[in-house]
Amino acid sequence: MSNPKPTQSYPYCIIGYGIAGQLLTLELLQAGIQPSELCICDETFLGGTLVTQYGSVISNTPWWKTRTALEAYSQWSNEVLEEGDTVFQKNDCTPVKAIAEACLQVANKAAAAGKVWKQLTHVTGIQQDIATGFWQIQHTFGSFSCNVLFLTQGAEPKVLDLPYPTIPLSIALDKNQLSQHVNPKDTITVFGTVHSGTVTLQNLHALGIPTYAIHKSEKPFLFARDGAHDGVKEGSELIADSILRGEYTNLTLVPWSDPLAVHKALQRTTKCIMCIGFQPRKLQGSSTAYDPATGAIKGLQNVYGFGIAYPGTSEINGRTYTDVSVLSFQAQIRRCLPAILEIEIGKKK
Repeated sequence: MSNPKPTQSYPYCIIGYGIAGQLLTLELLQAGIQPSELCICDETFLGGTLVTQYGSVISNTPWWKTRTALEAYSQWSNEVLEEGDTVFQKNDCTPVKAIAEACLQVANKAAAAGKVWKQLTHVTGIQQDIATGFWQIQHTFGSFSCNVLFLTQGAEPKVLDLPYPTIPLSIALDKNQLSQHVNPKDTITVFGTVHSGTVTLQNLHALGIPTYAIHKSEKPFLFARDGAHDGVKEGSELIADSILRGEYTNLTLVPWSDPLAVHKALQRTTKCIMCIGFQPRKLQGSSTAYDPATGAIKGLQNVYGFGIAYPGTSEINGRTYTDVSVLSFQAQIRRCLPAILEIEIGKKK
């Protein structure tokens, strides 16, 4: 995998090769974009942080959802799906690594078949050339340019500025790793009770660690079964039900709306874990603001974002929810990509 010459230019570039970058690659190739027109940048090409940091975590995504997404690329996915069917039942919630690796195998087959240029490097920033309108991609080995830039560089867990040692979410979600960062004298406060929060609470319970769980919603848990758009489901639902039955004897649920209870919990806290969502990875020259209706990054010409950093949204009862899953990433790309490509084809005429 050699490095492009500094003067090399591509019509399309994708920064980030996690699930969103892989799905975008597949959609571009299926839309008729020539492989020679596309460059993909990533630091590892291993499948993103779902593989490198969260691989052992059991997702709340049944195998059929991953399968449904990849069936759209049957010319590259048939063997991968057949193999997955031998390991998972339709409704099995798979490890996140299984989702990421299935998507990666399919995308790699498509990219290899078309000889898409894959640039193994760390991208440090982007800058638009005023004269040409092209984007200059600065990276470890130099720079190159592109006309249309897609940001799928993923996100990092949000954190709160608190004067306590904080255990990273990637460690909290792995019981074996977590056991190396806590001891029986600790009292842990977990912020957030969504999917990652419930898995973290389960791990702390298994390790016998006294825990406070602070929730912003009126109820400790919002359930998908009750109609909550981003409520807990599958394995997280079972954990939440167990907690509500009082089976987690070392756990105290604390509403954020009760400042006195929060204060008392923090007085006893020795370490914190943040399970409060994700924010886009920062890339010099880019923006975290985008239009979910088009995927366009606000204030930047010919730059679009997809994936967990720039998800699609749903409006329900006047409230905006982000849509984060394999199927929702695919749906968002499919909603936005035709218009993006139509604009570019129109410019060439």
